[in-house]
Amino acid sequence: MEGLTLSEAEQRYYCDLFSYCDIESTKKVAPNGRVLELFRAAQLPSEVVLQIMELCGATRLGYFGRSQFYIALKLVAVAQSGLPLRVESLNTGKSRN
Repeated sequence: MEGLTLSEAEQRYYCDLFSYCDIESTKKVAPNGRVLELFRAAQLPSEVVLQIMELCGATRLGYFGRSQFYIALKLVAVAQSGLPLRVESLNTGKSRN
């Protein structure tokens, strides 16, 4: 995933979530529907969700590919931890197995 390092557990979990959101099996997930439900469940402010979509590239593309989706999920975890949202720092922290 463009240099994104995921634990084995994260890979399985993120893959399952992507499959859940990819209703039509297109390998492209619209930034609404199930993805929106998922982000709402994270209980993040709307402006943070919009920032995550910008940072992962989904806003520019108009959809989440697998890579953008996985980056977004990592950024959700970062935001929930109260850390600054920066794509560059995703692989510098400790592994969260």
